[in-house]
Amino acid sequence: MVLEFGGFLAAQSIDDAVEYAQVVEDNGFDALWAIDSQQLYTELYVSLTACAHATERIELAPGITNPVSRHPSVTAGAIAALDAASGGRATLGIGAGDSAVYSIGRTPTTVGELREAVETIGSLLSGETVTVGGEPFTLEPAAGAEDIDICVAAEGPKTLRMAGAVGDAVIFGGGPNPSVVDDLGWTNIRAGAEQAGQDPDDLRLIALAPTCVAESQAAAVELLKPVIEPIAWHNFSFSVAEAPAHLQDDLQRLADAHDMREHGKEDADAIETVPDEVWEYLGDRFAVAGTPEDCRARLERLADVGVDHVMCLFPPDRVEHTERFASEVMEPLQSGE
Repeated sequence: MVLEFGGFLAAQSIDDAVEYAQVVEDNGFDALWAIDSQQLYTELYVSLTACAHATERIELAPGITNPVSRHPSVTAGAIAALDAASGGRATLGIGAGDSAVYSIGRTPTTVGELREAVETIGSLLSGETVTVGGEPFTLEPAAGAEDIDICVAAEGPKTLRMAGAVGDAVIFGGGPNPSVVDDLGWTNIRAGAEQAGQDPDDLRLIALAPTCVAESQAAAVELLKPVIEPIAWHNFSFSVAEAPAHLQDDLQRLADAHDMREHGKEDADAIETVPDEVWEYLGDRFAVAGTPEDCRARLERLADVGVDHVMCLFPPDRVEHTERFASEVMEPLQSGE
C-alpha cells in the first residue's frame, strides 16, 4: 500500500517548529504542514524556512494558508522562496480562510474568489503576466517555480468541484471517513475535474485527519477533542443538514459555541457543550483514532478509496503521539505486516 503521511505543525516558537520538523523527518513522515494563524501561532513562512534548514527530505507546506490575510502575489513569492530555501521541497496548501481570517474581522473567500487566487498564484509561479485590480504584473522572483503543487482545501460540494478543476491536489476537510471521502469527496472532485477537461486520476487526494493511537477509540477521541472541535465547527458552522438528524441540534450548539480565541486549544469551552454520543460521531467522521489495529484498518480503507496522503493532526502532546503512530501504525503498514 502506497500511502504518504504528513505531520501537522502549530508552533509556539521557531525552536518548537524546528524540533517538531526533525521529529517528523526522523520518524519517516513525508511532509510537514504548518498552520497559518498569525494571532495564535508562530509566523508560517519564517517557521518553515527554519525547518527547511533543519531537514533534508520532507515536503514543507502551509497547511493551510488563504488569499485574505495574504494576497495571492505575496503567497506566490513566499512559496517560491521557500522552495528555493528547501531545495525544491515546497508545496502550497491554500483554502478559503479560517482562524487567520476571522481573527482580523474578515470573512473567508467565496468559491469564485478562491479559484481566482489559485489561478493567479499558478500563473505567477509560471512566470506569466496576470491582471489584478486592473493592473497587469509579473512576479519575477517567483517565476520558474511552476513545479510547486497547489493543494486546494475543500469540504463542501461547490469548493470540491472547483478544487478538482484547478488544483494539483485536493485537501479534503470533510473527514477521513472512507464513505464520506468517496461519496462527498471524490464524487464532486471528479465532476469538477472532468467538467474542466482534467483527468481526476492526475490529482492527489490529501485527507485532513486528527490522528491518535490509544487503548481504545473512545480514549483516542478524548485526547483529540481540541483538534476535532475546530474542524467540526468549520464543517457545521454554515449548516448541519448533512449530519444525522438526531445529532443536528447538538452539532449546531457546538458550532455556535466555537470561540476563535480558543481555536484548537485544550481548554476550549465549546468542547464541553455536547455529550459523548456526539463525540462518538465526530470521532468516526473526522478522525483516525483508536488502537493501532483500528488506525491501520481505517488507513487501509482510505487508501482503497483513493486517498494518497494523510495530514495527521496529533493531540497537543504531539511528539509522543507522532512517535507512537510512526512505530505502531505507519511502519507496520509500510512493511505489509
